[in-house]
Amino acid sequence: MKQTWFPLLVGALLLAGQSARAAVVISEVLFNEVGSDATGEWIEIYNNGAATVDLSAWKIGDEETSGGTGTSEGMFQFPPGAMIAAGEVQIVAVDADTFNANYGFLPAYEVTGANAGVPNLTVYSAWDNDGDKINMSNSNDQAVLLDGADAIADAVSWGGTFAFDPALDASAESDGQSWERINATIDTDTAADWQLGNPSSPGVVSIVPEPAAAALAVLAAAGCLAAGRRS
Repeated sequence: MKQTWFPLLVGALLLAGQSARAAVVISEVLFNEVGSDATGEWIEIYNNGAATVDLSAWKIGDEETSGGTGTSEGMFQFPPGAMIAAGEVQIVAVDADTFNANYGFLPAYEVTGANAGVPNLTVYSAWDNDGDKINMSNSNDQAVLLDGADAIADAVSWGGTFAFDPALDASAESDGQSWERINATIDTDTAADWQLGNPSSPGVVSIVPEPAAAALAVLAAAGCLAAGRRS
């Protein structure tokens, strides 16, 4: 008898694996910067999808509310032509030179710095018309990523309960220690996705094989074995 269950099961597992992916996510954030210097803050994003994403209409910042009035928070738009390829990691630093001094390489973008070799983001006044900086509080704040339609594509919060309830433990990290995704391919929109970096690792993400992918590999091997036995 011809076995038809195997390709059907493989297809179902592939669909399950795809549903776990959320495209562009925030993968790491440093809000408790080295030496209490706000220019050392940064947010890392990762494209865990299968296609390049045009970021030119996307925004990133620490102002969670459209029309917010806090002058210590802001929202910033990526420059024209900004793209993030599938599997690519990018850093948005407050200041590229400070980031380079701390980590030895330049970020993809900067917010308020003046490095001629790093593209700047621009203030997105339609979301926050008085916020011209990212200055993330060590005790209670958030990092927010908006898509081209100003919908929240991803967010992470600490201290308060904007994105997560409960939020990340803002008292747990030390100066220069980031929070990072445990698995950059999974986004459950809870604090359980996150852990303290030890040490911080900008530009590097952790990828754990998805259960569906692992099962698919086992089934593929089983299929090859079964085919070998029939031949």
